[in-house]
Amino acid sequence: MNFTKVEKINISEQIAIKIREAIISEEIRAGQKLPSERKLAERFGTNRNTLREALKIVERDGLIKIRQGGGIEVLDFKKEGKINLLSAIIKNTKNNKFKYEVIFDSLRVRSAGLAEIARISAEKRDEANVESIKKALEEIKSHIGTPDKELSYNLEMKFLRTIVESTKSMVLMWFFNTIKDITDDAFAEFSYLWNISEEYCKSQERIFNAIKEANPEQAYLVTKEHFDNLDKKLFNLFKEVKDAQI
Repeated sequence: MNFTKVEKINISEQIAIKIREAIISEEIRAGQKLPSERKLAERFGTNRNTLREALKIVERDGLIKIRQGGGIEVLDFKKEGKINLLSAIIKNTKNNKFKYEVIFDSLRVRSAGLAEIARISAEKRDEANVESIKKALEEIKSHIGTPDKELSYNLEMKFLRTIVESTKSMVLMWFFNTIKDITDDAFAEFSYLWNISEEYCKSQERIFNAIKEANPEQAYLVTKEHFDNLDKKLFNLFKEVKDAQI
């Protein structure tokens, strides 16, 4: 393969990030129009071709609509946006109430999605996958009570990843990666909420046992219950923070 050197991030992508941040933070609101290409190019200190590349990136995100002869309209990203914007919203929105709503909507999707993934894992159960999941679980159990929040989080993600990998599904792995990106952002802001307790480990062990026993329905139910209970606790803690900040 003839690969060539590339820049870490080119100018058009940098401009796209700036425009995306301005729209998500609602410095520019839905229904408004961006300045003309000429004025934007001047403001960013670039040429119009580079600017157009940046605008196409933002348009693909569902944030703007470029109309021939009609300017550049800012769209309602809450209706027109795509899932790749979730992480950017959590990082850039200045509306804390909205940010927490996005986080919890994402966690609810995670709960339902991972429950279905556990079901499929149990359906496709084999000894090699069971051993991998068991190993990840044992590693978590060996760190009960650790004060290291980052370690707690990484071990949880490792356990979940082994379950996703056991499905042998590329699409489900992509789903997990997307949800993990969002969870990473939540962890960065609320790392103190993560811990490894005996109760938490027992709940994860029930997930493992259902997969080990090749019981898809039980795997779905205990995984859904695990995340519903976890999210309920997180919701109450998030609510305290949200009420204090809004």
